[in-house]
Amino acid sequence: MGRSDRFNKFNIKRGISYFKRNGVKKTCYKVLERLERDRNEADYNESVMHARPTAEELDKQRNRKFFHSYKFSILVPAYETEPEYLRQMLNSVAGQTYQNWELCIADGSGSDNVQNEVNEFKSCLTLEMSARVKYQRLNANRGISGNSNGALVMATGDYVGLLDHDDVLSPDALYEVMEALEAGMERDGNIYSSRYKAVYSDEDKINATATRYFDYHRKPDYDIDFLRSNNYICHLFMVKTSIAVKSGGFRSEYNGAQDHDFIFRCLEQLKPDEIYHIPKVLYHWRSHLSSTAENPDSKLYAYEAGKKAVRDHLKRLDIKAEVTDTPHLGYYRVKYENDGKTVKIMSPKEWEGITGDTLDDIKEDFIMVIDPELKPLTDDYIDELAGVLSREEVGAAGGKIYDKNGRIESAGYSFDEAGKLQPDFKGMNGNFSGYLHRASVQRRTDGLSRDCMMIKKDAIVFDTKASMSDKFITVYDPFAEFKRKQG
Repeated sequence: MGRSDRFNKFNIKRGISYFKRNGVKKTCYKVLERLERDRNEADYNESVMHARPTAEELDKQRNRKFFHSYKFSILVPAYETEPEYLRQMLNSVAGQTYQNWELCIADGSGSDNVQNEVNEFKSCLTLEMSARVKYQRLNANRGISGNSNGALVMATGDYVGLLDHDDVLSPDALYEVMEALEAGMERDGNIYSSRYKAVYSDEDKINATATRYFDYHRKPDYDIDFLRSNNYICHLFMVKTSIAVKSGGFRSEYNGAQDHDFIFRCLEQLKPDEIYHIPKVLYHWRSHLSSTAENPDSKLYAYEAGKKAVRDHLKRLDIKAEVTDTPHLGYYRVKYENDGKTVKIMSPKEWEGITGDTLDDIKEDFIMVIDPELKPLTDDYIDELAGVLSREEVGAAGGKIYDKNGRIESAGYSFDEAGKLQPDFKGMNGNFSGYLHRASVQRRTDGLSRDCMMIKKDAIVFDTKASMSDKFITVYDPFAEFKRKQG
């Protein structure tokens, strides 16, 4: 997306809205970071074209025989949809290379436009395919949640997935989901089923004329901390129908963030290893001026609903925490309550020399390892990290480290392709928030800096030296900030 594409009436209003909330300095850095991301993604549209399956590959997918072919129900809540967008959505489903699907459209429109378009579309299909396009005219517009529930009631498939009425699927979307489910197939006696009960993919945006792809959303594997920070899963999300029904479907009190609430209630029923991420773009989210209110502040209800979804999710799990906004709308901060755990502070040198005997002598619950050369920028960093560590599944937590020049030294660590841990966002301007704000929100990480981490005593194991048991997860928390002292 070029600079001219960004400079439009809608984005100007977004910029003004951000300025009112966050001031001049943060607004300037946000603009600079957005322009830098645009430069980095300048070739994305062309790369999408090159990455698409060839005609030969699509033919192979159509002829693929799976051991167990699950049926997918695609749920579409419709309301006065632009005819061209509706046709593109319908064609994207009909063109799937994996053909065991049904399309469930619940229409809350006051006019006959959607119904007429669907009928015309069905008339061009074979009788067998036409029967798989199920349409219901609702007696009234029930809102996004009510209309989505109307589609869910129609579903007879093994898995259900949401598709917005003006978005499109890649032609191999359902094939890739089925291939993931097949890879997770397990046997229990004479019964075969996939261990994956929920599957999600990467996504991007598509412009109004379907001629440009942009804003590639490269997602991590399942990360509950990131999901509490933002609905990063979003589209494409497929879940077993029985789980969707048991969750209670979609709730109108979360309208605007009803999918975030729905995803939480579905995934709360599952174990992490039952959730699978497909690292491919299978969903194209339509971006056009009519898809978002002209005044961004008029969408604040959606962000409030998202915050409520996170709060209620935590309450259901009996996790005590405060949920607040960050400068980036739709991204949240979760401050976990430290339930009275005690913390011992030590230097990295002490940590390196720790043994089983010296560990036994430590009476505190957590150990905070911090380099004397680091200056804490947040007064409550111990309470902040201890709150994260109070969660049962978390073994270690660490904050954001800036170098002497104010650039990021580390914001968590990730494994590179060679399997070596590398610091995330190293060298990035410290005022930037990172790719999809990931330097500025809590999320799971592969590792932490040994110069700044808090570790749970019960999570420590010994091989040749102390480390964290792989039974626990590691969390990056940017709300505990540190900076290298000037030399």
